[in-house]
Amino acid sequence: MAHFPESFIAEVQSRTDIVDVIGRHVELKKSGSNLVGLCPFHHEKTPSFSVSPDKQLFYCFGCGKGGGVFQFLMEHDGFSFPEAVEYLARKAGLDVPRQQKTDHRQTARMQAGYQLLAKAAELYARTLHSEQGKKAMAYLAERGLPREIIRGYGLGYAPGIHGFLARKLAADPEERSLLEQVGLVASGRHGRTDRFRERLMFPIRDRRGNIVGFGGRLLGKGEPKYLNSSESPWFHKSRLLYGFSEHRHEIRRRKMLVVVEGYMDVLALAAHGLPVALAPLGTAIGEHQLSMIFRLHDEPVFCFDGDKAGRQAAWRALERMLPLLNAELAPRFLYLPEGDDPDSLVRREGARGFEERLQGAQTALQFWLKGLHLLAGTGPEGRARMARKADVMLAALTDDYLRQVWRQEAEKVTGVKLARTRGAQVGRPSSGVASVALSELQERFLAALMQKPQRFRQLPEVARHFFVDYNGVTKVYMRAFSIVEAAEDRNVDVAGQLLHEFPQQTEIARWVNQAPVPEMEFDYLCLAMEANYIRKKQRSMRGRLSLKESQSLQMRLQHIERELRRLGEKIQETGVREL
Repeated sequence: MAHFPESFIAEVQSRTDIVDVIGRHVELKKSGSNLVGLCPFHHEKTPSFSVSPDKQLFYCFGCGKGGGVFQFLMEHDGFSFPEAVEYLARKAGLDVPRQQKTDHRQTARMQAGYQLLAKAAELYARTLHSEQGKKAMAYLAERGLPREIIRGYGLGYAPGIHGFLARKLAADPEERSLLEQVGLVASGRHGRTDRFRERLMFPIRDRRGNIVGFGGRLLGKGEPKYLNSSESPWFHKSRLLYGFSEHRHEIRRRKMLVVVEGYMDVLALAAHGLPVALAPLGTAIGEHQLSMIFRLHDEPVFCFDGDKAGRQAAWRALERMLPLLNAELAPRFLYLPEGDDPDSLVRREGARGFEERLQGAQTALQFWLKGLHLLAGTGPEGRARMARKADVMLAALTDDYLRQVWRQEAEKVTGVKLARTRGAQVGRPSSGVASVALSELQERFLAALMQKPQRFRQLPEVARHFFVDYNGVTKVYMRAFSIVEAAEDRNVDVAGQLLHEFPQQTEIARWVNQAPVPEMEFDYLCLAMEANYIRKKQRSMRGRLSLKESQSLQMRLQHIERELRRLGEKIQETGVREL
């Protein structure tokens, strides 16, 4: 992984305007000092997504996602941090520094692989439209795929000719070796041979749109019917979804996502005006793929084939997603008629008929209860088996509230009191700001400081103790003091530095994007925070304070309360909000 000097990252940030980057995906409108729009990460009708041009940060008050420009690209486009830095550096016309020669060689090798895979895709596509591809074109015509879909998705054909790719694409030993490394050629007893022969070829792209491998459907007799590229530095089957690169923008625009089993299902829906489907690469869907799906849309419909294998695939998908589920996600499941798949159904009933079926999809809870009943059978013994299986699966849920609701519904259906199994810790966020519930007073106080960092210099010494008992907040809060004290510039970007050091703490962006805190309100907040601190200290140290300390604290508290009343009256007169 590339490592960039801090100075280079800062230079990229200084030459990038987060408003321009986000504005390509979200329609933003002015609202006070910030810009607001509909969140690109979850479905909403009223804008709760805020961007601060001054601080170069975004935050959604609906789903909680937030951060800087790098975090936006990582969340929205699936970039890694180095990829986001490189992408924005190229946009800004900056040369990306290479710290080590090995990094440069590795990057050059990866780029050569991408170029070779792209050339292979072009060669397969040309072959499909040649005399050699007649059989494959006839198959596609039989499946009802129009030419614009065939060309648009880059479908191709790999003929059954020994050494086809090597003769066409590899003029020297180094290129022939690269063909093997990218998974297009395999070595055997009789030398290298093409991995794909007599197969309809489906190019598979990564999140950035690079072709990283292929899926191939055998058109003649033999096994396996479908074959994917072998695992390589370019191709990781469990981290890819067919259609992701081609469909993600349309999925976000339409607020609609359908998860299907196969490549042809994805293409058939696109051919009928529904370019919103994604498919795993011929295997059971994994947790990483599910995370990609939920980041695109929080209400996906899982629509697998209407046979036993399809129902089993849907059940495995539910089991895999349990650790990821929370109250903000609402996946649904659609059972198709026996013998049908999305491809056959949309060809028979059309896009409107298919969309009507999607409306009747079951919620994850309904699907779970129905599945448990089918697995357990009937009678008292069946209800006991159902309760036991429910207990096991409930333990995988990491959202406490969701687990309570599901347990209550399972108890209604089985008539059995389930064990209060503690949820798994899989996928829980590390302890930080998000794990602490802050009062509105504390939220506004932190917002006031992040919006105008020079206010840290106005705080009394006692303010350093305001968040001592708040795990996660303490680190961020105290680090902010250090940044301000070490800075020569009074306008130092505290929020930006904190977010760089604590990238998981999206609350930093939330504080920045809250309604601006005027000076009078800030004065009120400081006094109210100190009053709370004194009251807490009086309670926790009751009987251990000396008489002098106790009297001093009480006098200070009385003075603060008088000031708060005075400020409260002024705030009411001027219309500034009071907490």
